[in-house]
Amino acid sequence: MKNLIVFFALISVPFGAYSIDFKIGILRNFQVKKFAFKVSESTYCLKSSNKTLKNKISSKTDINIQCSSGKLSLNIDGKFIGNFDTLKLSNIESDTGVFSVSSINPSLKSRFYYDDLLIFPNKKSLTLVNVVDFEKYIVGVLESEVGEGKSKDFYKVHAIISRTYALKNQYKFIHEGFYLTDLVNCQVYKGNMYKDSNIINAVQETENLILVDENMEYIIASYFSNSGGQTNNVEDVWSKALPYLRSIHDPYSMGGINYVWEKKILKSKWLNYLDKNFQYPVNNVEALNAALNFKQEIRHKYLVDWVYQIPLTQVRKDWNLKSTYFSIFDNGEYLSFKGKGFGHGVGLSQEGAMRMIEIGYDFLEVLRFYYTDVHLIDMKMREFYIID
Repeated sequence: MKNLIVFFALISVPFGAYSIDFKIGILRNFQVKKFAFKVSESTYCLKSSNKTLKNKISSKTDINIQCSSGKLSLNIDGKFIGNFDTLKLSNIESDTGVFSVSSINPSLKSRFYYDDLLIFPNKKSLTLVNVVDFEKYIVGVLESEVGEGKSKDFYKVHAIISRTYALKNQYKFIHEGFYLTDLVNCQVYKGNMYKDSNIINAVQETENLILVDENMEYIIASYFSNSGGQTNNVEDVWSKALPYLRSIHDPYSMGGINYVWEKKILKSKWLNYLDKNFQYPVNNVEALNAALNFKQEIRHKYLVDWVYQIPLTQVRKDWNLKSTYFSIFDNGEYLSFKGKGFGHGVGLSQEGAMRMIEIGYDFLEVLRFYYTDVHLIDMKMREFYIID
């Protein structure tokens, strides 16, 4: 392993001793107009602004909230209580409260969440915000992004990069009344799903650990499914170059589930696309041959070459390809796009990381491999190092 992670002194604290809350906009891919709230664990109270509407809400209490003329219309146990601008349901009895949200309009399957729920109207629908302890949020992200059945060391890897990602992007949606969404534009978060002990233990054993650069800034802890054998330089996919997101040879992703793929495209459509969108000289014999027989032994930034300025990221988006790491083979009427990897290719390959752990590397060695010259620190000590 040629890359180095510098480990700063860490403070040993009990799990949850440094609790911070995160506000996550939930059910963001739906326009929820009416839902039911149900306590699953603990006891809750209901407030509007600073006024307590109900002191104790148990699992026997039925609460329905719907959007009505720009207000929140509240019903408790079948009785109309009133219309409100905001409502908050807060856990008041134990360290861990769990509740369910069941959307009635539209009809959706119930989801369970930790801690508290904030609701306010947004035009003709509702904005639901899970106000959740940060480490519990990370548990939910791992359950949603990774799923069950992985090794604890892999969950440790993901806990650290998911925690870092969340802190790096924590103000992304502050203008909408929450920090992050529950969708792929942030990190997928479906709340309290499995109570997988391996995930919970991995989050607890890495509590507060994050990755920062040499200036103590949170790194862009990007990750994806499979690199195809080589990761991307960040500037070849997004914006500026960063010293810790460099292209590396990645043998551990080879042979994974998403290592290779193929897609057939009609030749006439491909050439029309290049002509229409990039004014590519399809009538030039040499240029035509290059566009029909493009090869990538190593990752490129542009299709054919830099002269034509056709970003592979744009091609991938327009044709819904699994990655930018592909070669083109001319089969007559159709072209075969034979590719490697799945995802943007910047940062950590999930399948590669899992393979590394399978053959004996630990979670620290995985982080060293995929992120160049970054530091692992306790997030509570970050301000101390900045001042120092």
